[in-house]
Amino acid sequence: EHPNAVLTRKAYNAFASGDLEALKGMMTDDSVWHEPGTSPTAGNYKGADQITEFFVKLFDISNGTFKAEVVDILADDDRAVVIQHSTATRDGKKLDTREALEFEIRDGKFVKTQMYPSDVGQENSFWS
Repeated sequence: EHPNAVLTRKAYNAFASGDLEALKGMMTDDSVWHEPGTSPTAGNYKGADQITEFFVKLFDISNGTFKAEVVDILADDDRAVVIQHSTATRDGKKLDTREALEFEIRDGKFVKTQMYPSDVGQENSFWS
């Protein structure tokens, strides 16, 4: 398996276990996360602290039910692309969707992440 795929799996495992310090260590100081949409979770997050605060927000809004599972990873020397299955529940609403995430990787660390939802309307409705 390509080293960038290994790094990405390691990050998903850290996310699933709530190990935010490990996640921070996998990001560059100037890393950026782009989350599309118009919900309270949408936006551009800059730096490891803002990005991990975004992850905490996902858990808080979903009352700890948010899960992101890797379906597949494609990787090369500059990036990893993940197809992920996301699930969560809150206030009688259910999220059950797939997204693609493109991770730009430099020197073994995440530099930039772009999330591509399969249904941005469903994402906006669930997180709003």
